[in-house]
Amino acid sequence: MKTTKSRSSSRIITFLSILLAVVLLATGCAPKVTGTVDVPYGANMEIQVENGATGYKGLVPAFVLDGTSPYIMDLSATFTVTDVIDTRIVWADTTALVSLAGQSSQRHLSVILYLCQPLSEKADKFSDGTIAYGGTGYPEIIEGQTYTISGVLQPQWQSVPLIYVPTAYEFKKTAGDESFFYAPSDQFEQEPSSMAAKQVVEEYFKYWNGKNITEMEKRMTPNKKGIDWSFDAIEYVKLISISERQPREAGTKVFVVVFDLKYKKGKSSSLNEGRTTWEYLLKRDNETSSWLIYDWGGGGYA
Repeated sequence: MKTTKSRSSSRIITFLSILLAVVLLATGCAPKVTGTVDVPYGANMEIQVENGATGYKGLVPAFVLDGTSPYIMDLSATFTVTDVIDTRIVWADTTALVSLAGQSSQRHLSVILYLCQPLSEKADKFSDGTIAYGGTGYPEIIEGQTYTISGVLQPQWQSVPLIYVPTAYEFKKTAGDESFFYAPSDQFEQEPSSMAAKQVVEEYFKYWNGKNITEMEKRMTPNKKGIDWSFDAIEYVKLISISERQPREAGTKVFVVVFDLKYKKGKSSSLNEGRTTWEYLLKRDNETSSWLIYDWGGGGYA
Protein backbone atom coordinates (compact mmCIF):
# COMPACT_ATOMS: atom_id res chain seq x y z
CA MET A 1 0.00 0.00 0.00
CA LYS A 2 2.77 2.43 0.87
CA THR A 3 4.54 1.51 -2.38
CA THR A 4 1.41 2.30 -4.44
CA LYS A 5 0.94 5.70 -2.77
CA SER A 6 4.61 6.47 -3.23
CA ARG A 7 4.48 5.67 -6.95
CA SER A 8 1.29 7.73 -7.38
CA SER A 9 2.85 10.74 -5.63
CA SER A 10 5.99 10.37 -7.75
CA ARG A 11 3.95 10.40 -10.95
CA ILE A 12 2.03 13.51 -9.87
CA ILE A 13 5.26 15.33 -8.96
CA THR A 14 6.83 14.34 -12.30
CA PHE A 15 3.75 15.51 -14.23
CA LEU A 16 3.67 18.85 -12.39
CA SER A 17 7.39 19.33 -12.96
CA ILE A 18 6.98 18.74 -16.69
CA LEU A 19 3.97 21.07 -16.82
CA LEU A 20 5.87 23.80 -14.96
CA ALA A 21 8.86 23.39 -17.28
CA VAL A 22 6.62 23.74 -20.35
CA VAL A 23 4.99 26.89 -18.95
CA LEU A 24 8.33 28.44 -18.05
CA LEU A 25 9.75 27.55 -21.45
CA ALA A 26 6.78 29.07 -23.27
CA THR A 27 6.69 32.28 -21.25
CA GLY A 28 10.44 32.58 -20.93
CA CYS A 29 11.15 32.34 -24.70
CA ALA A 30 8.33 34.57 -25.92
CA PRO A 31 9.50 38.17 -26.48
CA LYS A 32 7.93 40.64 -24.09
CA VAL A 33 6.97 44.26 -24.62
CA THR A 34 9.67 46.33 -22.95
CA GLY A 35 8.52 49.79 -23.97
CA THR A 36 7.35 51.95 -26.85
CA VAL A 37 9.01 53.92 -29.63
CA ASP A 38 7.81 57.04 -31.38
CA VAL A 39 6.58 56.67 -34.95
CA PRO A 40 7.28 59.74 -37.12
CA TYR A 41 4.18 61.71 -38.02
CA GLY A 42 3.11 61.34 -41.65
CA ALA A 43 1.28 64.26 -43.26
CA ASN A 44 -1.98 63.47 -45.01
CA MET A 45 -2.06 63.56 -48.79
CA GLU A 46 -3.86 66.89 -48.97
CA ILE A 47 -0.96 68.56 -47.14
CA GLN A 48 1.58 66.69 -49.27
CA VAL A 49 -0.09 67.99 -52.43
CA GLU A 50 -0.11 71.55 -51.08
CA ASN A 51 3.57 71.33 -50.11
CA GLY A 52 4.63 69.78 -53.40
CA ALA A 53 5.84 66.64 -51.61
CA THR A 54 4.15 64.38 -54.17
CA GLY A 55 4.46 64.33 -57.93
CA TYR A 56 0.80 63.40 -58.38
CA LYS A 57 -0.86 66.80 -58.01
CA GLY A 58 -4.17 66.69 -59.88
CA LEU A 59 -4.05 62.88 -60.11
CA VAL A 60 -4.70 61.81 -56.50
CA PRO A 61 -8.08 60.05 -56.18
CA ALA A 62 -10.73 62.29 -54.59
CA PHE A 63 -11.50 59.92 -51.70
CA VAL A 64 -7.88 60.16 -50.51
CA LEU A 65 -8.20 63.93 -50.19
CA ASP A 66 -11.74 64.35 -48.87
CA GLY A 67 -12.37 61.00 -47.16
CA THR A 68 -15.95 60.83 -48.47
CA SER A 69 -15.91 60.33 -52.25
CA PRO A 70 -16.71 56.83 -53.57
CA TYR A 71 -13.92 54.56 -54.78
CA ILE A 72 -13.39 51.12 -56.27
CA MET A 73 -10.48 49.02 -55.06
CA ASP A 74 -8.56 47.68 -58.04
CA LEU A 75 -5.60 45.93 -56.39
CA SER A 76 -5.29 43.08 -53.92
CA ALA A 77 -2.11 41.19 -53.14
CA THR A 78 0.09 39.62 -50.49
CA PHE A 79 3.03 41.77 -49.40
CA THR A 80 6.04 41.53 -47.11
CA VAL A 81 6.46 44.75 -45.14
CA THR A 82 10.02 46.04 -45.58
CA ASP A 83 9.97 49.45 -43.88
CA VAL A 84 7.54 51.59 -41.90
CA ILE A 85 8.50 55.18 -42.72
CA ASP A 86 5.91 57.05 -40.67
CA THR A 87 2.24 56.88 -39.64
CA ARG A 88 1.15 57.12 -43.30
CA ILE A 89 3.83 55.48 -45.45
CA VAL A 90 4.84 51.81 -45.52
CA TRP A 91 7.17 50.16 -48.03
CA ALA A 92 6.47 46.56 -49.02
CA ASP A 93 7.43 43.88 -51.56
CA THR A 94 5.01 41.57 -53.35
CA THR A 95 5.35 37.95 -52.28
CA ALA A 96 4.24 36.86 -55.75
CA LEU A 97 6.43 37.39 -58.80
CA VAL A 98 5.19 40.18 -61.07
CA SER A 99 5.75 40.78 -64.78
CA LEU A 100 6.45 44.34 -65.93
CA ALA A 101 6.36 45.58 -69.49
CA GLY A 102 9.80 45.63 -71.08
CA GLN A 103 11.18 42.92 -68.82
CA SER A 104 11.63 39.30 -69.83
CA SER A 105 11.60 37.95 -66.28
CA GLN A 106 9.35 38.22 -63.26
CA ARG A 107 10.42 39.74 -59.96
CA HIS A 108 9.17 40.79 -56.56
CA LEU A 109 7.81 44.31 -56.93
CA SER A 110 8.45 47.05 -54.36
CA VAL A 111 5.49 49.33 -53.64
CA ILE A 112 4.61 52.30 -51.44
CA LEU A 113 1.50 51.95 -49.29
CA TYR A 114 -0.25 55.17 -48.29
CA LEU A 115 -2.50 54.56 -45.27
CA CYS A 116 -5.60 56.74 -45.43
CA GLN A 117 -6.19 55.71 -41.82
CA PRO A 118 -2.87 56.48 -40.09
CA LEU A 119 -1.00 54.24 -37.68
CA SER A 120 -0.59 55.09 -34.03
CA GLU A 121 2.26 57.45 -33.20
CA LYS A 122 3.51 54.89 -30.67
CA ALA A 123 4.73 51.37 -31.47
CA ASP A 124 5.53 48.50 -29.11
CA LYS A 125 9.15 47.44 -28.72
CA PHE A 126 9.79 43.82 -27.72
CA SER A 127 12.67 42.34 -25.76
CA ASP A 128 14.18 40.85 -28.95
CA GLY A 129 14.26 44.28 -30.62
CA THR A 130 11.18 43.73 -32.78
CA ILE A 131 8.99 46.79 -33.35
CA ALA A 132 5.24 46.18 -33.72
CA TYR A 133 3.31 49.02 -35.34
CA GLY A 134 -0.46 49.30 -35.15
CA GLY A 135 -3.55 51.38 -34.74
CA THR A 136 -7.30 50.98 -34.42
CA GLY A 137 -8.36 48.07 -36.63
CA TYR A 138 -4.83 47.21 -37.77
CA PRO A 139 -3.07 43.91 -37.01
CA GLU A 140 0.42 44.03 -35.52
CA ILE A 141 2.55 45.31 -38.39
CA ILE A 142 6.10 43.97 -38.18
CA GLU A 143 8.84 44.39 -40.77
CA GLY A 144 9.53 41.07 -42.49
CA GLN A 145 6.06 39.67 -41.95
CA THR A 146 3.44 39.06 -44.66
CA TYR A 147 0.05 40.73 -45.07
CA THR A 148 -2.90 40.65 -47.46
CA ILE A 149 -3.63 44.22 -48.56
CA SER A 150 -6.28 45.71 -50.82
CA GLY A 151 -6.40 49.24 -52.13
CA VAL A 152 -6.55 51.70 -54.98
CA LEU A 153 -3.62 52.06 -57.35
CA GLN A 154 -2.43 55.59 -58.08
CA PRO A 155 -3.32 56.38 -61.71
CA GLN A 156 -0.27 56.97 -63.91
CA TRP A 157 2.10 55.98 -61.13
CA GLN A 158 5.78 56.59 -61.79
CA SER A 159 8.80 54.45 -60.88
CA VAL A 160 7.32 52.83 -57.75
CA PRO A 161 3.63 51.83 -57.58
CA LEU A 162 1.71 53.87 -55.00
CA ILE A 163 -1.25 52.11 -53.41
CA TYR A 164 -3.85 53.89 -51.29
CA VAL A 165 -5.18 51.67 -48.48
CA PRO A 166 -8.62 53.13 -47.58
CA THR A 167 -9.04 51.68 -44.05
CA ALA A 168 -7.28 49.47 -41.53
CA TYR A 169 -9.57 46.59 -42.46
CA GLU A 170 -7.91 46.29 -45.89
CA PHE A 171 -4.62 45.49 -44.10
CA LYS A 172 -4.77 41.90 -42.80
CA LYS A 173 -2.30 39.31 -41.57
CA THR A 174 -1.82 36.67 -44.26
CA ALA A 175 -3.06 33.19 -43.37
CA GLY A 176 -0.70 30.32 -44.23
CA ASP A 177 1.41 30.40 -47.38
CA GLU A 178 -1.06 32.34 -49.51
CA SER A 179 0.62 34.36 -52.25
CA PHE A 180 -1.10 36.31 -55.04
CA PHE A 181 -1.17 39.58 -56.98
CA TYR A 182 -4.31 40.95 -58.63
CA ALA A 183 -4.08 44.34 -60.35
CA PRO A 184 -4.96 45.99 -63.67
CA SER A 185 -2.29 44.79 -66.10
CA ASP A 186 -2.35 47.98 -68.15
CA GLN A 187 -1.10 49.91 -65.11
CA PHE A 188 2.18 48.00 -65.09
CA GLU A 189 3.41 48.95 -68.53
CA GLN A 190 6.42 51.16 -67.86
CA GLU A 191 9.05 52.31 -70.28
CA PRO A 192 12.17 50.13 -69.73
CA SER A 193 14.47 53.19 -69.82
CA SER A 194 12.57 54.75 -66.90
CA MET A 195 13.09 51.64 -64.80
CA ALA A 196 16.81 51.59 -65.65
CA ALA A 197 17.24 55.26 -64.70
CA LYS A 198 15.28 54.80 -61.49
CA GLN A 199 17.54 51.87 -60.56
CA VAL A 200 20.58 54.15 -60.89
CA VAL A 201 19.06 56.57 -58.36
CA GLU A 202 18.18 53.72 -55.98
CA GLU A 203 21.73 52.36 -56.16
CA TYR A 204 23.18 55.85 -55.67
CA PHE A 205 21.29 56.22 -52.38
CA LYS A 206 22.21 52.69 -51.34
CA TYR A 207 25.91 53.51 -51.71
CA TRP A 208 25.50 56.95 -50.16
CA ASN A 209 24.07 55.28 -47.05
CA GLY A 210 26.90 52.72 -47.23
CA LYS A 211 29.48 55.57 -47.57
CA ASN A 212 30.89 53.98 -50.70
CA ILE A 213 32.17 56.90 -52.76
CA THR A 214 33.56 54.65 -55.52
CA GLU A 215 30.17 53.17 -56.34
CA MET A 216 28.42 56.54 -55.97
CA GLU A 217 30.74 58.17 -58.51
CA LYS A 218 30.13 55.35 -61.01
CA ARG A 219 26.56 56.65 -61.18
CA MET A 220 27.47 60.33 -61.66
CA THR A 221 28.88 62.34 -64.54
CA PRO A 222 32.60 63.21 -64.26
CA ASN A 223 31.95 66.85 -63.33
CA LYS A 224 30.18 65.70 -60.14
CA LYS A 225 33.05 63.58 -58.85
CA GLY A 226 35.37 64.64 -56.03
CA ILE A 227 32.65 66.08 -53.77
CA ASP A 228 33.19 65.91 -49.99
CA TRP A 229 30.16 63.98 -48.67
CA SER A 230 31.10 64.29 -44.95
CA PHE A 231 30.71 60.55 -44.44
CA ASP A 232 32.16 60.78 -40.92
CA ALA A 233 29.23 62.96 -39.83
CA ILE A 234 26.43 60.85 -41.34
CA GLU A 235 24.57 58.21 -39.37
CA TYR A 236 22.30 57.19 -42.24
CA VAL A 237 20.65 58.28 -45.49
CA LYS A 238 17.29 56.61 -46.09
CA LEU A 239 15.54 56.71 -49.45
CA ILE A 240 11.79 57.22 -48.90
CA SER A 241 10.24 57.62 -52.34
CA ILE A 242 10.99 58.25 -56.03
CA SER A 243 8.55 59.60 -58.60
CA GLU A 244 9.32 60.44 -62.22
CA ARG A 245 8.59 63.86 -63.74
CA GLN A 246 8.31 64.86 -67.37
CA PRO A 247 11.74 66.15 -68.52
CA ARG A 248 12.18 69.24 -70.66
CA GLU A 249 14.98 67.81 -72.81
CA ALA A 250 15.03 64.60 -74.84
CA GLY A 251 17.44 61.96 -73.60
CA THR A 252 17.10 62.99 -69.95
CA LYS A 253 15.16 61.74 -66.93
CA VAL A 254 13.92 63.68 -63.91
CA PHE A 255 12.98 62.07 -60.59
CA VAL A 256 11.54 63.71 -57.50
CA VAL A 257 13.28 62.00 -54.59
CA VAL A 258 12.31 62.16 -50.93
CA PHE A 259 15.04 61.04 -48.51
CA ASP A 260 15.82 61.27 -44.81
CA LEU A 261 19.29 62.33 -43.61
CA LYS A 262 20.44 61.72 -40.03
CA TYR A 263 23.70 63.00 -38.56
CA LYS A 264 25.69 61.51 -35.70
CA LYS A 265 25.33 63.29 -32.38
CA GLY A 266 27.16 66.61 -32.47
CA LYS A 267 27.95 66.30 -36.19
CA SER A 268 26.63 68.20 -39.22
CA SER A 269 27.47 69.32 -42.74
CA SER A 270 26.11 71.68 -45.40
CA LEU A 271 23.03 69.48 -45.98
CA ASN A 272 20.05 69.93 -43.66
CA GLU A 273 19.18 67.05 -41.38
CA GLY A 274 15.75 65.45 -41.73
CA ARG A 275 13.42 64.81 -44.65
CA THR A 276 14.38 66.47 -47.92
CA THR A 277 12.73 66.56 -51.34
CA TRP A 278 15.14 67.00 -54.25
CA GLU A 279 15.02 66.52 -57.97
CA TYR A 280 17.64 64.26 -59.57
CA LEU A 281 18.50 64.70 -63.24
CA LEU A 282 19.96 61.89 -65.35
CA LYS A 283 21.21 61.63 -68.92
CA ARG A 284 22.96 59.13 -71.18
CA ASP A 285 24.99 59.37 -74.37
CA ASN A 286 22.90 56.90 -76.39
CA GLU A 287 20.26 54.17 -76.01
CA THR A 288 22.79 51.52 -75.02
CA SER A 289 24.85 53.57 -72.54
CA SER A 290 24.17 53.84 -68.81
CA TRP A 291 22.13 56.57 -67.19
CA LEU A 292 24.21 58.94 -65.05
CA ILE A 293 23.18 61.57 -62.51
CA TYR A 294 24.33 64.97 -63.75
CA ASP A 295 22.59 67.33 -61.32
CA TRP A 296 20.38 67.48 -58.23
CA GLY A 297 18.75 69.95 -55.87
CA GLY A 298 15.48 71.53 -54.81
CA GLY A 299 15.25 74.29 -57.39
CA GLY A 300 12.66 72.80 -59.75
CA TYR A 301 14.83 71.65 -62.63
CA ALA A 302 12.07 69.76 -64.45
